[in-house]
Amino acid sequence: MASKDDNKLVIALSIFVLLSVGFGIAWYFSYAESGELATKLAAATKKESELNTTVKGSLDEVRQLKELIGEPGETDEVVNKSKLEITKRSADGSSAANSLKEAVINTATLRDMNLQNSTDRQTALNTKISELNALVTNHDAAMKSMKAAMDQKETELRDKERLHGEQLAQREKQIDDTKAELTKTQDEYATYRTNKEREMEELQKENGQQRQALISLRRDKMKIEGLTFEKPDGKLTFVDSNAGRCYVDLGKRDELRIGTTFSVYAKSNSGVGRSQSDKDLKGKIEIVSLLGDKLAEARIVEENVNDPLAADDPIYSPLFWPGQKLQIAVVGLLDFDGNPGSDRAEFKRIVSGAGAEICLEVNDEGKILGKNNEELTTADINSRITSQTRFLLVGDMGDENTADTAQLEIYNKMRSHKEDMTDAAENNGVYVISLSSFLDYIGYSSKSLTYSPTKRFPAVLANGAASTKTKPGIGARSSSAAISGAFSTRKARPLVSNGATSKLYRNTNGDE
Repeated sequence: MASKDDNKLVIALSIFVLLSVGFGIAWYFSYAESGELATKLAAATKKESELNTTVKGSLDEVRQLKELIGEPGETDEVVNKSKLEITKRSADGSSAANSLKEAVINTATLRDMNLQNSTDRQTALNTKISELNALVTNHDAAMKSMKAAMDQKETELRDKERLHGEQLAQREKQIDDTKAELTKTQDEYATYRTNKEREMEELQKENGQQRQALISLRRDKMKIEGLTFEKPDGKLTFVDSNAGRCYVDLGKRDELRIGTTFSVYAKSNSGVGRSQSDKDLKGKIEIVSLLGDKLAEARIVEENVNDPLAADDPIYSPLFWPGQKLQIAVVGLLDFDGNPGSDRAEFKRIVSGAGAEICLEVNDEGKILGKNNEELTTADINSRITSQTRFLLVGDMGDENTADTAQLEIYNKMRSHKEDMTDAAENNGVYVISLSSFLDYIGYSSKSLTYSPTKRFPAVLANGAASTKTKPGIGARSSSAAISGAFSTRKARPLVSNGATSKLYRNTNGDE
């Protein structure tokens, strides 16, 4: 409503200004015309005065002439008596008398003409004065009308100004009330905020204490229990040791990938993925084909000849996490296949092949890299190792006694980064395990063909067995009647007879 009243006031003020300008212009032109008429009237009055003065002078001259000749009567009588006086006093005054008569007549005629002209001019002047007076009267009437309209508009404007002033005072009162209420609210908010900030500080302090207690408890728990997981990822459903093949109860629905490797545990184990359960590892397998939503074929990569793989053996891989993209962090040197040189590229291939990603790593030069190989700083470690990260893998930290000062500096950087990454991992519940344990858990098998006395030989003989002369505790060596995988074409579980007879040979005629 205030905006509409303001608009009406502005419109009224605009109309008043326009009328004032219009009336001013009209008054200006009328005043100019009135001034011009007044000037003309003054000139005519002056001219009339001059003519009146001339006529008066002529009349005075006639009067003086009359007095001079002693005949202050009418003009013709004066003329006649003057002629007689002149004739009387002169011997022959006819000529002079006639000349004087003519002069007097001419003077009288001229006087009459001048008087008539003055009278005509006076009449014309009076007519012009009447016209000017009529114009002045009309102009005064117009000015009175304009003044009345201006007075009315001014009265209306004063009324609107008064109304606007009342409304403005009302709005100012409302604004003052609102300001007072706002000030009160701000004071209450400031008090509330101060109290809440104090509460937040107390809660943050308490949360920090609880977090430190939780971290301490988590560290103690992980030290006591070691790496632990709730359950295996799946199990073997069928094993053909001769063909080097087995089948698992995982498949397309689990987002399983070809090339994913698993470690195989004994049925009775102390928990998969635990450091104390390494003795329960029976072998390693690699997925080679997806056969269905819950069925996949795997290749037996490695198995314990004294405890071969069997159906229902649980399988587990730290890299397998259905429905989620596993994140891991890595620090240290990665050399695990027995061949010279770094195996970082092979490790990244294994991780990406299983659908996981490296969210943070310290490379062989001691640099901190992100998942897109962007170089980071130590300040980025806490933001990259979070509760979404599952593992921190620790590789070789290098030789502390190396004579290569440049390489020693890199190793020192790795150790420093390892401490920061370990703290971040323990604060977020991330499992810290060695690279070798991780490779065992995912079922990785070295591709190296170089024999080392400290490592298991990476090849399997197709035929033959250990001799009792070299290994007396081998036990019975009787044949299991199993067909060698080199000659067997069987790829599925063999059928078992249920005692039923084929319909082709069933007796349908009854007893003979």
